[in-house]
Amino acid sequence: MSQSHLELFAYAKINLALAITGRREDGYHELESIMQSIGIYDFVRLTLQREEIECYCGEFSGPENLAFKAAQRFFRDLNTSQGVKIEIQKAIPVQGGLGGGSADAAATLLGLNNLLGNPYTIEELEKFASELGADVAFCLRGGTQWAAGVGERLRKLPKAPKLYFVIVKPPQGVDTALAYRTFDEEGKTSHLDYLQWEKSLASGDKNAIASLLHNDLEQASMKLVPEILRVKEELLVENGCLGALMSGSGSAVFGLMDSKEEAMKTATKYREKNYAVWVTNTVERGVCHG
Repeated sequence: MSQSHLELFAYAKINLALAITGRREDGYHELESIMQSIGIYDFVRLTLQREEIECYCGEFSGPENLAFKAAQRFFRDLNTSQGVKIEIQKAIPVQGGLGGGSADAAATLLGLNNLLGNPYTIEELEKFASELGADVAFCLRGGTQWAAGVGERLRKLPKAPKLYFVIVKPPQGVDTALAYRTFDEEGKTSHLDYLQWEKSLASGDKNAIASLLHNDLEQASMKLVPEILRVKEELLVENGCLGALMSGSGSAVFGLMDSKEEAMKTATKYREKNYAVWVTNTVERGVCHG
């Protein structure tokens, strides 16, 4: 075998918009979302070994890690005694709505496929991804995508212009299942307009994009973590963001800035208040080789 290990960058995502369109009989929620890869990443190293799957990721090590489950799913249909050691250096915050676990799983699927000579097509990998979790299929593709269903049905959108964000994460995370249960109590379903998003992204107009930012889960998650609302209001009122929104089910909030310099300036203010904060921008891939 020509190569036994591979290093990958697994990029985070934000939801530029998220609408909950209904609930299925199996309890999952149908949604529409504009998903975007951003430049915060986990570092994933895969090393082939005999038989055993191992996953090392600090306190998230072991068989419950989504990357471990991705490796299990990958090997399941192959007649092989192959195993893999997965080592993940986390930089994407947990319970932030930024898709870190999904990104790691996507990197594992793509990396193993590369190491083993591409036994699967990208369509087959996307099928595995949809079995693993709502955001994994997006993380395989990355860039700018319209997502529907539970997040597994993807439709390409015009590439977003280079946008700069400051991302602020309150100390308390949000449990995704609890956020959806809270939404079910009093939230209202809605829909996104694909053509409107297509037009705004194609124009590259930051203000047009900012005007479309929307998340049906915000109110539910703000009930669970009121600090999300405070951060969003501060970003909009005190820091000159073009727009601000909670990503996914939270608790991370992103502010769309006019420039990298403005984003850096705002991030400094939050660091002085001991918040976890990042300055980042849009990227075109979900996973790339290290």
